[in-house]
Amino acid sequence: MKYGSFNAGDKVTCEYEELRRWPIRNNHTGTHILNYALREILGDGIDQRGSLVAPEKLRFDFSHKAPVSDAELEKIEDQCTKYIRQNCTVYAKDVALETARQIQGVRAVFGETYPDPVRVVSVGVEVEELLRDPGNEAWRQVSVEFCGGTHVAKTGDIKELIILEESGIAKGIRRIIAVTGEDAHEVQRVADLFGERLARLEKMMHGSEKEAEVKSVQQDLNQLNISAITKGRFRERVAKVVKAQLDEQKAVQKKEMKLATEAVTQFFDKNKDEKVFVGRLPGVGANSKAVGEALNSVKAKMAKKVVYLFALEGEEGKEGGKVVHGCYVPEEASKQGASATEWASTVSQVVGGKAGGKGATCIGNGTEPGKVDEAVEAATRYLERFKL
Repeated sequence: MKYGSFNAGDKVTCEYEELRRWPIRNNHTGTHILNYALREILGDGIDQRGSLVAPEKLRFDFSHKAPVSDAELEKIEDQCTKYIRQNCTVYAKDVALETARQIQGVRAVFGETYPDPVRVVSVGVEVEELLRDPGNEAWRQVSVEFCGGTHVAKTGDIKELIILEESGIAKGIRRIIAVTGEDAHEVQRVADLFGERLARLEKMMHGSEKEAEVKSVQQDLNQLNISAITKGRFRERVAKVVKAQLDEQKAVQKKEMKLATEAVTQFFDKNKDEKVFVGRLPGVGANSKAVGEALNSVKAKMAKKVVYLFALEGEEGKEGGKVVHGCYVPEEASKQGASATEWASTVSQVVGGKAGGKGATCIGNGTEPGKVDEAVEAATRYLERFKL
């Protein structure tokens, strides 16, 4: 009581908030139907271990030794939907406790103490009919529970039951969170919108824009409050997109490694007297492996050549992109004082970022591809100090 007082003989008016009570009814009867469906799909080892019926959701804890698979969740949800679609009448009646316990398949909360008489709630079959033949095996196909709570008049009022989450909360105890009615329709609407977004992602061309959208979709999907079954299917679709992205990246990387190596080889084949190559790698993006592969090729096959290579994000480079650069300094140049680390550091001062490496090679990542021409000039000027 918030204020005032009661006296013996006072007349009182009892009221409840209908808009709040309506979704609670949906969720409560939905909990009974879920309890029934769990036993039907997972077996008789299912016992209720707790529940929460709120206006916005229902939560049901139950005994089960293993996580419930997506395939099992789908069967459970389908079983609930089938029951709801039958638009069964929900019956309730107070029954002597000993008599009520004899009803075949009746569900009760493990460890709960019930009053005598106890209220029996049956979904689809009148309680009087149950009591005429309480041992009838057919009652195992009916949701029958001891319960004193509020329920819908007919199961059709529930409209939908959507399982949002299945998880473990203790050893041998699982938890399902679900929604019904308008809340179920809302999560379906959200799922439909996300499905459309995913379809657009699947049609996007491979590239940096798609890579960014993949990351965004993955993050948003983790936070999405939708059907656990639908979320599982979305994860599978995203996984396929990610795999396709990786396959494409590997193919591009392999192609660019070949292009980088060929560019350096062709330059020295056409300019046999040249000892130095400083310049961009045509057709190669900001691919450190491609630059590294080209440098390794020079080291293995053209060990006396001096090389500085540049590869850009986009053919001409653009603001917000990146540049990968790397060099190879042979022993002859090293004896004159040339250093791969010093040379790469000189370039990094122009294009930003850092460079690192050991011995004759060094590779760096820059943040200002628009300054590559200036960096090429800086790399060329560095060599003017030596007789190559």
